Amino acid sequence: MDKVKRMLMTILTSGIATILSFLISFSLTPYITNKLGVEAYGFVTLAKNFTQYATIITIALNSYAARYITISYHKNDMKKSQEYISSVYYGDVTISAVIMIIAVGFILFLDKILNISLELVFSVKLLFFFVFLSFVITTVGTSYTAAAYIKNRLDIVGVFRSLSYVFEVIFYIVVFSFTTPEVWQVGVAICIAQLVIFGGNYYIYKKYTQELKIRRKSVSFIAIKKLVVNGIWNSINSLGNTLNSGLDLIVTNLWLSDLAMGQIAITKTISSIFMSFNQLLAQPFQPLFLKSYSDGNKEKLISELKLSMKLTGLFSSIVFAGFFSLGKVFYALWIPGQDIDLIYVLTVITMLASVVEGPIYPLYYIYTLTVRNKIPCIITVIGGILNVAGMAILVKYSSLGIYSIVLTTTVIMLFINLVTNPIYMTYCLKVKWFTFYPTLLRTVISCVCMTASFILIADVLNPHTWVTFLLTAGLCGVLGCIIHLILVFSKDEKMQLLRIAKNKNK
Repeated sequence: MDKVKRMLMTILTSGIATILSFLISFSLTPYITNKLGVEAYGFVTLAKNFTQYATIITIALNSYAARYITISYHKNDMKKSQEYISSVYYGDVTISAVIMIIAVGFILFLDKILNISLELVFSVKLLFFFVFLSFVITTVGTSYTAAAYIKNRLDIVGVFRSLSYVFEVIFYIVVFSFTTPEVWQVGVAICIAQLVIFGGNYYIYKKYTQELKIRRKSVSFIAIKKLVVNGIWNSINSLGNTLNSGLDLIVTNLWLSDLAMGQIAITKTISSIFMSFNQLLAQPFQPLFLKSYSDGNKEKLISELKLSMKLTGLFSSIVFAGFFSLGKVFYALWIPGQDIDLIYVLTVITMLASVVEGPIYPLYYIYTLTVRNKIPCIITVIGGILNVAGMAILVKYSSLGIYSIVLTTTVIMLFINLVTNPIYMTYCLKVKWFTFYPTLLRTVISCVCMTASFILIADVLNPHTWVTFLLTAGLCGVLGCIIHLILVFSKDEKMQLLRIAKNKNK
């Protein structure tokens, strides 16, 4: 029961952080688009994408860091655990320094590479600098995050994430109230938020794993080699993901316009909420997955994986169904004056792939558990290459225009998450190939039922103000939970959830 309570607390704290993140995006997006234009907002998202490109390099070292540090710690092999954490820390410091030097050189010539309005050049360059600086802060702090996995204190991580957003909001209020708003200020706010998270991870590390010291003399090139050899496929996978969804803004900027880039960026803001919900519900399960796998308890692991699928599927289904039925109203209230119809259709196409990605998302940790990333990485890269090629062909030889950017990505991601990943994940665990498909199918059916129900509710209530919109969305959310509970969760799972609720009430 303590584990359940800890998991619920993690979900709660992470949920608060996710809501705060959403509120910041919710407030900041119309502010930037109204004050600085849609183009400026596009560069904020593009700058973040460029740090994702840099992550392709660092992920080779970091993707398995928590796994090896935690397993060695639980086996009471403190020498090995210390070697891993020290190697990761000093490796990240070195890599970050090199990337930052390259980034500065790139930023100096940024206006020669991208289409940037003359009045935005200096501000956009500063934005990119601070966003890359936040990347360095995040990367250097990676080694400290292992402590939260070792002691299963991801709930504290959620608290500091929430605090980071609070500090970010305070910065926006102060700066935007007393200075002329500029897009580079967003980069400073991101840096402040990452510093708070860094401080939180360091606090957990010092409080709960004092015996785990980071020392230069503990750096082991054998440990680094092991981490990189196993993690290189995650880097390749990250490259594939970049080709699938991380190059769309660059392609739009170079082949269409910076205005179109801004419109795509708005759709990505909504789709990122999808991902936030997935991470919110999947992450608390990861220490449990790791423990069950380490103990060799496959039956328990499969049960935990399916439960996590149902929870992430619940939220992804509600968000998609809610947006499909209320998206136009939301955009009309949120960013009035923009091309609502265009942005709505772009967002629906983008979010369609997330209906499947939601329940599948927790299963990606299987690749980390089993250290099997080669095949899915190759598939992802191939999919990414086809995606970029598809964008190029459709933009050049069809009349789809901006729709080409999101359409190819959606088709490819649907195929990967419907076919290749679920089957190979079962192969990694050495279970039947269809193990996860019943849960996935029930989740999709639940989403379809939600969407039909939400459309009916929206037609009846016809919301046109923020109050009526929120009331309608709340009603849809409650109905969505009921639908999902009936169609997806088993009788035993329903009883377990009921027992947890009763204990919480007590």
